[in-house]
Amino acid sequence: MRWKTICFDLDNTLFSHEAAFEKAIKNCYEKTVTLWKKDKQIKHAPSTDEWFFLFKQNSDRFWRQFEQKTIDRRTYRRLRYQQTMLAFNLPYSDTEADQFHEQYNQTVYEFTEPYEGLASLLEFLQENGIKLGIITNGPADTQYEKIKRLGISQYITSEHIFISEQLTVAKPNPAIFNYALTQLQHQPQEGKLYVGDSWEQDIIGARHAGWEAIYMNTRNVDPHSTEPVVATCHTLTEVKNIIERELNLKG
Repeated sequence: MRWKTICFDLDNTLFSHEAAFEKAIKNCYEKTVTLWKKDKQIKHAPSTDEWFFLFKQNSDRFWRQFEQKTIDRRTYRRLRYQQTMLAFNLPYSDTEADQFHEQYNQTVYEFTEPYEGLASLLEFLQENGIKLGIITNGPADTQYEKIKRLGISQYITSEHIFISEQLTVAKPNPAIFNYALTQLQHQPQEGKLYVGDSWEQDIIGARHAGWEAIYMNTRNVDPHSTEPVVATCHTLTEVKNIIERELNLKG
């Protein structure tokens, strides 16, 4: 069998992080506006859609700095919140920015909905004796809550969920991929496949660790290099069809 171990990224691979992010951030903003009006700090505030549009622009604006590690996560979150608030002449403090994002962390999982075909794909792989895991970057509590919301514990146990914050190593570092193989008791002669949506973190990271990879291009982002992949997919149904064909399996 070509692959005996298959691991997945989480955000924008098993569910739409973009959709959950938008709903959760808007929810947090609306709660903030309610508090402002209750305390009579502000009489008029921008609409939720108007505020989120600029917040998302600032998220994208500072993302590259965070990705390149020139700023840490807290600074990144403070900057995008600060620049949005200042643009609308709204009150800002670092404490308020931290509280806003803590509320986001505590609620984003509530808006996590699995992509169509997720359960079918995992059930198919499990029935065919393939070892399954998740390798994801991010805060452990938040990522675990998202995974819980997806309802896939019967396919992927907690021992096979590898989160960067807990391991103090993050994708694209090959070490996190190697650690996952050890915990999954993967044999060196067996094939391994990783499915993820980030070209830099998932595809290049997995390839440098010796894995084959499927690019789950759910955000329509062109590859940053010519790194070879098994396939580029946009849905989990496509992923299932590719694996079924490559492994010569029957669903």
